[in-house]
Amino acid sequence: MDALDAERFPDGPFAVYKPAMPSSLPFPALKQWAVSIAVTVVLLSLIATAVGGETWEVSIAVLVTVIAVATLLHRLFPGSRFFTITFANAIGVYACLYVSFLESLYTGVDTPVALVGFLLPIVAFAIGVFMRRHSIRSVIASAHPHIQRRFGRAFLWLVPVILIGFGNFIVPLGSLDSLAQSEWLLFAMSAIAAIVLMASRNVAVFLIDTGLLFEDFFDTVAGLVKPAFAFLTFYSMIVVLFATLYRLLGRLDATPTFLIDGIARNPSFVESLYFSIITLSTVGYGDIVPITYAARIVVALQVVRGIMLLLFGFHALMRRTSRES
Repeated sequence: MDALDAERFPDGPFAVYKPAMPSSLPFPALKQWAVSIAVTVVLLSLIATAVGGETWEVSIAVLVTVIAVATLLHRLFPGSRFFTITFANAIGVYACLYVSFLESLYTGVDTPVALVGFLLPIVAFAIGVFMRRHSIRSVIASAHPHIQRRFGRAFLWLVPVILIGFGNFIVPLGSLDSLAQSEWLLFAMSAIAAIVLMASRNVAVFLIDTGLLFEDFFDTVAGLVKPAFAFLTFYSMIVVLFATLYRLLGRLDATPTFLIDGIARNPSFVESLYFSIITLSTVGYGDIVPITYAARIVVALQVVRGIMLLLFGFHALMRRTSRES
C-alpha cells in the first residue's frame, strides 16, 4: 500500500470504506442522483428493447447484470454518479456488438451458451474492480487536469480485444457445427474476460474519465438551455411561416404546386409542415418535390434562410460558451 492509500486508509487495505457522501443529501444532490439514475434506466431500457427479438434473453441479461454491477459500483465508489451512466453506456455498446456477432457469425450457438459468453467479461470486470478498489478510489479523488494524461493509456486494453474480434472473421465459423461454434465463442469470451480482469483498473479509469467528461459536458449544456430554447423557438417560427406559404401557394395557383409520392397535387397543412422541416434542414428526401416556379423560389429562399439561421445560431451558442468558460 503506497503513501496515498496509507493516508486515505489508515486501518489497512482491507478496512471498511466509508462513503464520501453524507447520509442525508440536500435536495439538489438528490435531484442530480435521481436524474442520473433515470437516464441510466431509460438508456438501458432502449438498448434492451433494441437488441430484443430472438435474443430477448440477452436483453434481460443486460438489465440484470448492469443493475447488479452498478449497485456494486455505487457501494464501492459513492459520489461518482456519472461513473454509473458511463458504465451503463459501455455495457449497451458491448451488448450491441455482442448481439451483432451472434446474429452474423455464431448462428448455431444456443441461448445458454450465448448468455454465459456475454456475462464472462462483465463478471471479470466486477471482480477486478473489487480487487483494485483502493487504487481506483485514488483515481476518483484526483483532479480533472490528470484526465488527458490518463486517457490514452486507458485505451491500451482495447487492442487485444479488437484483435480477438477480428479473429472471429478469420476463422471459418460458418462451416463449424453448433458444438464447435459454442466452444469457439466461450474460448474467445474467456480470453476477453481474462484481458478485462487484468486491465480492470485501466477499464475503470477509462469509465471514470469519460464520466468526468460527461459531467463537464452536461454542465456546459445546462448553461446553454436559454439560448438553445430561443434558437429552437425562432427555428419553429420559420418552419410554420414557410409551411403556411406552401399551403397558400396551392390555394392561389390552379396548377398543382408539388409532386407528392409521384402524384401532382397541392399539399395538406401537415405535409406542408413536414416539407418545411426537411427543407429548412436541407435534408430533401425527394418524396415531396416542388414543380412550379413559385414553389421553387420559396423553397430556395427557405434553404438560404435555414443556412443563415444555422450559421448565426451556432455562432451565438459558441460565443455564449466561450463567455461562460
